[in-house]
Amino acid sequence: MLIQLLPALAGACAAFAFGLLLTAGARRIGWVDGGAGAHKLAGERWPLTGGAALLAGWLAAEFTAEFTAQFTADFTARALAATPRPLFEAAELAALLEGLVGGEVRLWPLGALCAAFALGTLDDLLENGLSAGAKLCGQALCGLVLVAPSLLLHGASSTASLLALLAVAGACIALNCINTFDNADGAALGVGLLGLSGAASLAAPLVGFAPLNLVADRPGTWRRKAILGDAGSHALGLVVLLHPNAWPALTLPALDLARLCWVRWRLGEPVWRGDRRHLAHRLARGGLAPWRVALLLVALAAPAALAPWGWELAAGIAASALLLVWSLRCSPQRAEPSAAGAAARPNAGALAPTGAEANVSAAGTART
Repeated sequence: MLIQLLPALAGACAAFAFGLLLTAGARRIGWVDGGAGAHKLAGERWPLTGGAALLAGWLAAEFTAEFTAQFTADFTARALAATPRPLFEAAELAALLEGLVGGEVRLWPLGALCAAFALGTLDDLLENGLSAGAKLCGQALCGLVLVAPSLLLHGASSTASLLALLAVAGACIALNCINTFDNADGAALGVGLLGLSGAASLAAPLVGFAPLNLVADRPGTWRRKAILGDAGSHALGLVVLLHPNAWPALTLPALDLARLCWVRWRLGEPVWRGDRRHLAHRLARGGLAPWRVALLLVALAAPAALAPWGWELAAGIAASALLLVWSLRCSPQRAEPSAAGAAARPNAGALAPTGAEANVSAAGTART
């Protein structure tokens, strides 16, 4: 039992330690965001080290799982069978795709994860971020990287075309859902934890990074506080994509994003332009502290995210949708017009300005 927990423990410790180390020196090298002229609409310049911290945690868990597998192999086959499988094997996703395309499917999960992290990092580092089209193309490329071995295997065939289409659609949906929901401290981490709760080695790095993300937004905490940024939200979205059991956790982010696209379209605004109409922003305007906002978002997402596949999942999705409607009716309406800072960054990603589109500060204001 202890051996089975080692990968999760290593992942959590690595995410916290590496995140803390990077966060302490992030401002010296300009690895921060927020404030005038940066991606976010306003607020403190917080380090964008969440993506690197999560990646370090997942890799540490992966290597620990490999080590324990080799170690237990020297003793008993029973212990070896109980050891967690490699973190990025994505066997369930491969089996699902094989059933859909009717052919052998080979995936490159680690390559796709690195591509998602690189895409988010590029958007974080550019002064005005990537354009909407460029970001969407990058997300599609992440999907193609995931199925690249299968595309090489099947060549120019209908199977390869269908597989590429499914991979591109899945990557764009998963990455955008997590990317746009990363608009408040702990929001993306919370839904990620719900979705990956069945895989301790995947969820543990999120737990390890959470203390750095949920630290109160005060000027004196900049050496300890960090946000996911686009690098973190894209990496997390890709990991969710790799594990079908985690897909129901995208219900609340998808519903909130669909609602926002409808509102922006009705107002004649570009649907990809970030604003402060997200559910988290409305809850913050109601006076809730950031950690309370994060807990409430997790509670709203839980019915769908934790429901088993089948009719229970349909009931869970309906419950999350009803809770979303209820929370919108109970929270204050958006008082201000379209965020002034959004005009300064018209091409704000595929569907959102950054991975932390509008992080909620401790005072209840929005950091976009």
